[in-house]
Amino acid sequence: MAFDLDKRLIQSIQEIGQNYAIEQIVLFGSRARGDHKPTSDIDLAVFLLPEFDSRGHMSSDFDDLNTLLKIDIVFINEHVDPELLKNIEREGVFLYERTKHKSH
Repeated sequence: MAFDLDKRLIQSIQEIGQNYAIEQIVLFGSRARGDHKPTSDIDLAVFLLPEFDSRGHMSSDFDDLNTLLKIDIVFINEHVDPELLKNIEREGVFLYERTKHKSH
């Protein structure tokens, strides 16, 4: 794995995505590019669904992840820096994406 994250950590991140109104969780920064150091932080862009209302609980769940690495979370909304968003789109690696269900 180019971004050097434990499978269990990725699974835990995906579980957070499933447990909250999150559309996507995207790894970006040095780990996504593959030019990280062993102690580099984990940069995550979290794309929230409109109905999301418990950011505090979710942040706590990210803080509780089993890693010694620092995790930086950027919540993506309409106020995010456009340059940062372009960077995430260019180099991002999807760790979680909500499955869209079709209605009958």
